[in-house]
Amino acid sequence: MRNLFTFILLIFVLNVYSQKEANFWYFGENAGLDFSTGEPRALSNGKLSTDEGCSSISNADGDLLFYSDGITLYNSNHEIMTFTDGRLATSLEGNPSSTQSALFVPNPTNKNLYYLFTVGTNFVGNASYPVNPGFNFYTIDLSLNGGLGEVISGPVSLDTNPYTGEDLSYSWSEKVTAVQGSCGSIWVLSVVENHFFAYEITSTGVNNNNPVISRVFYNLTDKRGYLKVSPDGSKIAMADYNEGFGSFGGGSLVLLDFDINTGVVSRNIKRLTEPNTEGAPYGVEFSQQSNKLYVSTFNNENNIYQFDLTKADVAGSKALISSQTGYRSGLQLGPNGKIYNSIPGNPFLGIIENPDDDASEIIYINNGIDLGTGRATQGLPPFIQSFFKPVDIVDVNDPSIVLSNNIQNVCIDKSLKLEPKLEEVSLGTYNYLWTKEGDSSIKVTTRILELTDTNYGSGKYNLEIKSTDSCGNEKTYNSSVEVAFQSIPTINNSIIYNQCDYDTNSLDGKTFFNLEAKEMELSNNAADVSVEFFELDDTLINNKVGYINRKAAITNSHILKVKVTNNTTGCSVFGQIELKVTPTTSGFNQLKNIYKAENNASTDITNFSKGSNDATFNLDKKIDKVISNSSGVFNRSEYQFKYYLTSEDAAKETNEITAPYTANRYSNGTKIYLRISKGNTCEGIAEFNLFVNKLPEPLNVINPNIICLNFPNNSPVLETKNISSDTGNSIDNYKWFLNSIEIPNETNSTLIINKGGIYKVLINRYYPNEPGNEDDIETTGYKTFSVQESSIAENISIKYIDNQDEGFNNTITINVEGLGDYEYALNTNSLSDFKKGDNNLSYTFTNVPTGLNKIYIRDRNECGIVNTNEISFIYFQRHFTPNGDGVNDTWNISGIDNNFYTDVDLQIFDRFGKVLKIIDLKTENGWNGTYNGKLLPTNDYWYNAVLKDVNGNIRKQTGHFSLLRK
Repeated sequence: MRNLFTFILLIFVLNVYSQKEANFWYFGENAGLDFSTGEPRALSNGKLSTDEGCSSISNADGDLLFYSDGITLYNSNHEIMTFTDGRLATSLEGNPSSTQSALFVPNPTNKNLYYLFTVGTNFVGNASYPVNPGFNFYTIDLSLNGGLGEVISGPVSLDTNPYTGEDLSYSWSEKVTAVQGSCGSIWVLSVVENHFFAYEITSTGVNNNNPVISRVFYNLTDKRGYLKVSPDGSKIAMADYNEGFGSFGGGSLVLLDFDINTGVVSRNIKRLTEPNTEGAPYGVEFSQQSNKLYVSTFNNENNIYQFDLTKADVAGSKALISSQTGYRSGLQLGPNGKIYNSIPGNPFLGIIENPDDDASEIIYINNGIDLGTGRATQGLPPFIQSFFKPVDIVDVNDPSIVLSNNIQNVCIDKSLKLEPKLEEVSLGTYNYLWTKEGDSSIKVTTRILELTDTNYGSGKYNLEIKSTDSCGNEKTYNSSVEVAFQSIPTINNSIIYNQCDYDTNSLDGKTFFNLEAKEMELSNNAADVSVEFFELDDTLINNKVGYINRKAAITNSHILKVKVTNNTTGCSVFGQIELKVTPTTSGFNQLKNIYKAENNASTDITNFSKGSNDATFNLDKKIDKVISNSSGVFNRSEYQFKYYLTSEDAAKETNEITAPYTANRYSNGTKIYLRISKGNTCEGIAEFNLFVNKLPEPLNVINPNIICLNFPNNSPVLETKNISSDTGNSIDNYKWFLNSIEIPNETNSTLIINKGGIYKVLINRYYPNEPGNEDDIETTGYKTFSVQESSIAENISIKYIDNQDEGFNNTITINVEGLGDYEYALNTNSLSDFKKGDNNLSYTFTNVPTGLNKIYIRDRNECGIVNTNEISFIYFQRHFTPNGDGVNDTWNISGIDNNFYTDVDLQIFDRFGKVLKIIDLKTENGWNGTYNGKLLPTNDYWYNAVLKDVNGNIRKQTGHFSLLRK
């Protein structure tokens, strides 16, 4: 048996079909495609501009012959063909607005004779076109006009029922299709209402007088929509497009059976779509293998559905492939096996890349092929559907496997037998020729071709079958398959895997094996391979990581089968691995523990340390220690040293702790297992612990943020404060620093300070750990304290302005010195009344009232509140109105009604300097505007005031005021 692995190719199709007649397509608005090289390329040399129907055909070598829209016929030079009488073929009986207005069909035996079938339409857009001329055909002789062809006859009407004489042209549909029949004949089919007309073409021509008429149980509701026969000739799909005036009508997609031997269409139908659900059906197409059917529908969007013809419930297999903006569209199978979709106005065709696959696997490319300067319309050229029926190449040992669809990858130790999937009929003759591209020496004429890596090898093999059927008709089939012989993987059969027995029964010769860990070595480090393990009785081992050998493997080894498979090619090779077990009696070897200072997890490493409860351990040093203590037994070149967190992991070799070891952090008391191996032999497993020595951290921190000083030089010392960083551990040592300079002789946990600065304490803790000083550890913690100096306000100076014209616009500006953060209040020391100025050492009060005022200065750092002496503000009235209304009836000095002034002497003059009044304002209430009992008139008067305060200070003031009589 061969070992075969298949690639599905979506871009490159390997079949070379039996006919190349479908190589050239002309359609739409001057659009064209050339399939000569396999994948299509856009053409711009076509003359067609058609809304829907069109047709084109090439010869058996793939050379363009003709194309037409059903009205005008063009030859291979893109010139209008003529009739033999010289008339231009420009008024044929088709119509560019007919769904399938034209179809070319060759004579089965005469390579010079071709027939052009046309169907008209009722929807005529040009008055010169006949009103639905029905179904007609023309005969073309390619040998005329220098091989460009001429129309030698036609139109010949096919729309009259020869048995009743009824003219059916007006009712004829826009549908026509063709398929090969038996004995080399070709059936051309069209439909009118509920009758199918099948015309047989043989070597003698079109049998237009004896059509096979089949009445079916479905009556067309509309003439529009495509008609197609499956490539194998067994099925007919008909789209009854009934849409218009905002409705999607009552038409459906209908599936029928067809007999290529008799031309009979089955009466019974399968209705696959409903217009109110899927929309109005228009384009239809079968996949190349005739197992899938596609329909395009329109319901304000362009939709494509797939139906699986292999299912009993075909309608129920419906699957939506594409839905997009666009009008109704034609579908057409191409020579490359892909189906193309034409949405009107689009400069691209959509592509169903893999039509024979199930719906879930379908790849649809919306803008699949660029039409260049051309534009798609509603139609694509139909062909004889049998053009697309492939001759499959299959596997002789399993004919259900079609090889010609895919690249066949065969392992070099296997063979592949190829044969065509073509049933040989009696009385027929078949000649086979297998050739290999690039090697002209290979010519095999047997039906079956057996390939090995050594006889013919990898390459693309082409098969040509020349046959003569029982009717004497000759036919040539072509197919192709590509075969790639793939190398098989290599396997290392020399591995002896020796495990130490450290499980619960360490003497029974059975223990854990990690087979997965040996896969790379077994496969010689190959990439993209799978490794499987089996017992000798072929039982697959699923638990490769925790496998326990079935039989004791102390004296005799336990053998397992090993299979290495290339994941891409599927090629595999078998080998074995030998398992041995070394019993143990004393448990795990004990290594010295490792001690490490706790990691600093501080979020502010500049100001304090904080323990992380874990540490970073350099396990590489432990390996160096093991090697140095082994008296030369161990070394890094021959031995492997691997770390694990559990004894089971060490035994199974799973979850290894890998380098760099400093990337891992471990908590206190973590147990580590060190496995030492030499190649595939376990030399032993040792264990040790990782201990984390804690960083010292202060418990109850006292951190004074402020210290109050005597400004400016703190003499005498105003206060001292304590900074505490006690860890609660009496063995800890302390060092104190001020502004990065060590403070001599300060080694206690508490520091007494009398000035500000940045204080830092280093706390050292010594861990003796195990006996000896090899593993002694000293850890260091630290904390920073920031202490700010402050003081009460000192050296207070005051500037003030009173006696303003408005009487209330008085100001006081106070300036202080000190280290504090100051705020100020007027005539109150309530905390809520203090205000912070723009300048810390200065503040100005406005609108200060007359009378005595006092300023309070508070240090916001809580060093205290101080106040100024009382400041007197006075105001000399600018006018008075002695009219007895109780308001300004006397002239006076405001702000002296207190004990601050002991004497206030006042003299009042008229403008000539005459003394009008001498008053002591400490004993009298002011001047009432009289002189010797007489009222003085409205006028300006002058004053001279002398004020003496309690401190003996004299203030003199002169000025004038107005007396107003109202």
